[in-house]
Amino acid sequence: MNGTPENRKEKRVLFLFWLFFAGSEIVKQILLTSSKGFYDVWYFPFQLCSMPIYLLPFALLLPEEKGRGIRGFLADYSLLGGIMVFLDQSGLHYDLPILTIHSYLWHILLIVLGLYMRRKKIRSSFWEETKIFLLLVLIAEFINFLFKGMTNMFYVSLWMPMGQIVFRDIAVYTGDTISVLLYVFSIILGAFLLHKTGQSS
Repeated sequence: MNGTPENRKEKRVLFLFWLFFAGSEIVKQILLTSSKGFYDVWYFPFQLCSMPIYLLPFALLLPEEKGRGIRGFLADYSLLGGIMVFLDQSGLHYDLPILTIHSYLWHILLIVLGLYMRRKKIRSSFWEETKIFLLLVLIAEFINFLFKGMTNMFYVSLWMPMGQIVFRDIAVYTGDTISVLLYVFSIILGAFLLHKTGQSS
């Protein structure tokens, strides 16, 4: 299928998504740095919703069979991230209005990307997607370890109080470590439910 018009069209679409995510993120980092006068590692793009920057090139370059897990991740985990951020929109707002507009547009397009990948009827293994997610969580926590108290990648830092709605209230009773584990499990559960609806539709 690699040489079919449909496959070439999909690659063009995914490339345009990547061009927006990567290009606009570079501009965002430049604007944030120039406005603050220094580079703030808090804004380093390694959140769940940032993953298309890193994963779309693999989706473009890998053969379809080998890239199913990545495509499935974009269809389930990225879609979930794009939807869930609108339940707590505080993280979408910046001092620079242009960055606030960019943040809303980013997450809307993240949802569009997820829906596009679901339209492709990707028959990926949910465990394969989840292994990618868990690997990214481990990388995120390693970054959090390197910059203790300065970053909260994937919002799973064990060196900062849990800040996600619902889970910060849970943390009051369970402590942050249990709350982080429950948060990670809830993401997996939410992605699994999306995966099942996508596979059955």
